[in-house]
Amino acid sequence: MNCVKFFILFLVLSSFSPLAGAFQPPPPASATCRITCRVAEVIEWSEASFQDIDLGELSPKRTEAAGQSVLTLYTNGDVIITADNSETAKLSNGRYQIRTQYQLQCGSGTVSTQWCAYDTFLKEAVEIIHRQTDGAVVVILSVKAQTNDFRPGSGGEYAAVQTLTACWKS
Repeated sequence: MNCVKFFILFLVLSSFSPLAGAFQPPPPASATCRITCRVAEVIEWSEASFQDIDLGELSPKRTEAAGQSVLTLYTNGDVIITADNSETAKLSNGRYQIRTQYQLQCGSGTVSTQWCAYDTFLKEAVEIIHRQTDGAVVVILSVKAQTNDFRPGSGGEYAAVQTLTACWKS
């Protein structure tokens, strides 16, 4: 009789054993999550304005001066750049003006304009084609001033403001 009790006890205990073939762990439980994100359309200058350009002093010995300033344009699409062609972009002291020309280079010299008078600069907008591997374009604004007219009263500080605008290519 003791053998029968031992055998029954063995059967009961082995049914709870992890080594017993009857016990199976539960299957893994999975859950999924769908994730989305939107990338904004970007046209943004690295700064609010170009660094000021000081052309120094013009005189009968130095009748021409040129300078440049650099900004980065961030974009993830094709854009065009236009310029201000108003009198604001011409070097003036309020009474007299001097010859003012501009030039633009974009990227590593790939897009560039010829020297143009302030009132014709970028009349035909410069087109920048976006490359998938490039999110930024270096933009170099150059300015040149020239005068041979040194009359009494024409001296003093001359100033101009050039505004470049980048917008989506339509």
